[in-house]
Amino acid sequence: MHGLTVDHLSAVDIVTWDAAQGQAKLRHVSEQIGDQAERDLFWALRGAGCGNFGVIVRYYFATLPDAPDHATQFTLAWDWEKITKQAFDQLLDEYADFVAHMPNTDFSLLKLNQVENTQIGLLVQIASPVGASFQQHCQQAETRIQSLQQRFAAIAPATVLRRPMGGHPGWINTLHASLSAQHLTYLEALQTVNGSGPNQFGKYKSAYMNKGFPQNQKDEIYRWLHDKPEGLAADALAQSLLQVDSYGGVINERSSSATPVPQRSSIMKLQYQTYWNNASAPGQRHQSRHQEQAQAHLDWINGFYQAVYAEYGGTPNPEQDKNGVVDGCYYNYPDCELGTHENGQIDQAMQLYFKENYRSAPRNLVQVKQRWDPQDYFHHAQSIPIK
Repeated sequence: MHGLTVDHLSAVDIVTWDAAQGQAKLRHVSEQIGDQAERDLFWALRGAGCGNFGVIVRYYFATLPDAPDHATQFTLAWDWEKITKQAFDQLLDEYADFVAHMPNTDFSLLKLNQVENTQIGLLVQIASPVGASFQQHCQQAETRIQSLQQRFAAIAPATVLRRPMGGHPGWINTLHASLSAQHLTYLEALQTVNGSGPNQFGKYKSAYMNKGFPQNQKDEIYRWLHDKPEGLAADALAQSLLQVDSYGGVINERSSSATPVPQRSSIMKLQYQTYWNNASAPGQRHQSRHQEQAQAHLDWINGFYQAVYAEYGGTPNPEQDKNGVVDGCYYNYPDCELGTHENGQIDQAMQLYFKENYRSAPRNLVQVKQRWDPQDYFHHAQSIPIK
């Protein structure tokens, strides 16, 4: 509805390291003040801050959009035992078309849970347009929901959720106990999907998509959601999933160079997620049995990801995609398997995150890093390099 948070950022206070004088310095940077180098720094901080240029101590938002007054939430669930491969393919096709034509007031999460969860879940949220009364909003939302129910009914019979839909963001702590819509205030809607879930280990991987799923991706997603890794308990992957977020809307009204975030034509944002817990004491998670448990989860999610994007070299690399389906990865789900300084593949990772904004665009992140942190003082596994 309103684009990305960084699209609304108006200024930043940041502590940088002055290499020449050997001391830290607090700076206030924005698009309106300072010299060009400071404006370039502010540009970089709108999507590529992440410990690359300094320590951010304050964010400024000159104006922010008003929140909607109301929102309606609706969930559908499908039992895995009733989802055939054909129905699964139809579900992914229908969902991609649904989000591609979704009004900016709407948002959805498709929770492609691993088969051990027993269900697939779909959440749709409809925010009230400006000026609409509660009654008007409810009438409009109910009409859209009826259309949505009819649209997905032909794929497989829907049912209610038997457990909260997992994954993060969007951990839904409360059950929608029927197939009826819930009409809420917008704050209540936020509280429903804003929990972070249990405190446990987890691993994320990401991908942006400009189009619907090709057949080979649908095949691999279905196969890996049915995979039973050796060495894990029967229900160990019950929280593991591929979450497909609706994307686009106002996000796609900005140019790919307006901020470091270049993915401005995507219609879906994918989050591969797996979670696990163990009884290790603090500092003992690397003991044999705990490490083996973690490795089994990592092997599953990394294998899943590589199989889905095998035709592009194992990642959603737009440079290897002649059909323009995939559009790289999201930097805020750091994924060291994409490449690090240590393994010499940092360029591959940064290219997936930032595309031309990494190195080749007239204004790019490597140049900003060279100007503001020439000694590479702010360095981590996937920090922007100085060369």
